[in-house]
Order: sequence, then C-alpha cells, then structure tokens
Amino acid sequence: MKRVLHYTRRFLPLAFGVAVLVYLFAFRTDPRDNINAIKGIEPLKLFLAVGLCLVSFVATAWRLKLLVSVLGHRVSLWRVFVYTLIGHLYNSAIPGGAVGGDAIKALYLSQATGSKPQAFAAVMVDRLCGLFMMAALALAMLLPLIDEPTMRQAAAVILGFAGCATAAIVVLTSRRIRKLIPKGTSRKLPFSDAIRAFDEAMQIFRGHKRGLVGALLVSMLPQTAWIGMHIAIGDGIGAGLPWTEYAVLVPVTGMISALPISFGGWGVGEAASIYFFGLRGVAEQSALLISLGGRTLQLGWSLLGLPLSLVLPRPRELARAVEGEPVLEESQSPAAGTAGEG
Repeated sequence: MKRVLHYTRRFLPLAFGVAVLVYLFAFRTDPRDNINAIKGIEPLKLFLAVGLCLVSFVATAWRLKLLVSVLGHRVSLWRVFVYTLIGHLYNSAIPGGAVGGDAIKALYLSQATGSKPQAFAAVMVDRLCGLFMMAALALAMLLPLIDEPTMRQAAAVILGFAGCATAAIVVLTSRRIRKLIPKGTSRKLPFSDAIRAFDEAMQIFRGHKRGLVGALLVSMLPQTAWIGMHIAIGDGIGAGLPWTEYAVLVPVTGMISALPISFGGWGVGEAASIYFFGLRGVAEQSALLISLGGRTLQLGWSLLGLPLSLVLPRPRELARAVEGEPVLEESQSPAAGTAGEG
C-alpha cells in the first residue's frame, strides 16, 4: 500500500500535467495549426528567444553567486551556472525524485562552500529574490492598466501571490511568533526541513542587507530576459500583443504554474496562459504556444546540464545525504553561528 501511495504521489502530478497538455494541444486547439504555427515562427525572433533564455539562466546563476559571496565563499560563475541548469532540469523534467531541483542545487553548492546550512540558505533566498522581483515588476507594469476590467483578475493573482508570500515570511521570520511554538514542534510539521532552511536563511542573511539589495537588483535581469523570451516567441508567431502586457501576463501565468498542482507547472501554466492572454484578445493557439515555447526553450537549455552532471555525484548519493543527516545543522553550529554574526 505504501508503495502504491509513493508512486501515486510521484507520478500523479506528471500524469495530470500531460493530460492537460494533450487536451489543450490536441483538442482545445487544432494540432495541425499548432505545428504549422511552430514551423512558421520567424527565425530571427526564435534565435532572440533562445538567446534571452540563456541570458535568464546566466543572470540567475549570477544572483546566486552574489548571495554565496555575501557569505564569504568564492564560487565560479560557471560552476553556479551548471548547478542552476541541473536544478532546473530536475524541477522540470525528472518527476518524483527523492529530492527536488532546489535541494540538488543546494547540495552541489554545499560541496563548493563547505557549508550545507549556508548553501541551503543561499538557494532559499535566491528563490525568494526571484519571486518578489517577478511580482514587483508585474505590479509596476500593471498600474497603468489597472482600470481595465480584463486586467483586474491579473491584479488579483499578483496581489494574492505577493500577500501570501509576505504573510509566510512574516510568520516564519518573526521571533515572537516562533517563541509561541513549542520546541520540537517544527520538526513534526510537513516540510519541516524547508521551514528550518528558511529560518536559517533569515538568520544567516540578517546582517547582509546590502548584499540582499544587490541580489534583488540583479533579479531584474533574469526576470526581464524571461519576459523578453516570451515576447520574442509571441511576436514570432504574430500574437500582436504590446510588450507592456506581456510584462504583466507572463509573471501571472508563472505564478499560477508555480502552484503545486502539476509536475513543473506543465499544463497548468499553459491553461493559465490561454485564459489570461485570452482576456486581452490573444487567440488560444497563440497563447498556448507562447507558454509552451518558453517552457520548452528553458528545458532545452537545462538539458545541457545532463552531460555536465556526469562528473558530479549521482542523485541517489545526494538523496542518501539528505536522508542520512539533517538538511540544516542546528543554529548553534559553527557555520551557522559565524554566518549569523557576519
């Protein structure tokens, strides 16, 4: 029974995502028209999208490198870039592994830093910087369009996403709230390792506000390149949407696809794209290909991490490392204490 539940939990999100994609690609839209539209994309726009996707990955790696350097560790941009590709590969193409892409990236990074707590802290804060900059940029671009009825639902998603994330941060970082929780309770909660990792991240980076501001500013680069990639794809297939609206709708669909519904957001992101782009008059086929095209380009670049990962420890070894010891050491550990004081 446990094995059945294990495989159900492992592959059900993937099966759901594939089912939604098949429905959208083969039944909701005409598959022949979809294929013809893909073949007819302007080559120049396609190459631009491919390049912007690479820029997004490199800028994301640069942000993580900056956060690691704040903690006093020197790791090459190339190494962090490889870890970023591998992490994305596991998040978007390898379902149900023992550890997720972020955990794998943090474990690889811990080999370079020599500190597992600090590696997990950097990856956690890196993800937060990206999420908050995505919401901030979307809100800034939404303001001139806020009076339009078709944009109000997008505004609700952005505000709801930002509000929930802010509330979670307040709860997880507030010392007063943590004092109300009995000792040892957090270890019994679901995702206890993630909760402790987040708390440790705040402890480590508390005294590095300048570095955090720098990471937030750098976050504009990968987010802008990510949005630009979708603009290039949309223009290449003739979607006919202003770039200012992409800057709102792409983050909104990204937020929805980040919900833990399907594996890697496959299917869910495409359905959200059809709905929200459709509110702005974009055809279902174009909206589907904009989302699916961007996701496919990201997957294509991340596949480069597969041969590079052959020189790194195998995922099973990383999984045993997670199972064999806590993800984060106690706060009193030398590494955590030193970082907190810095």
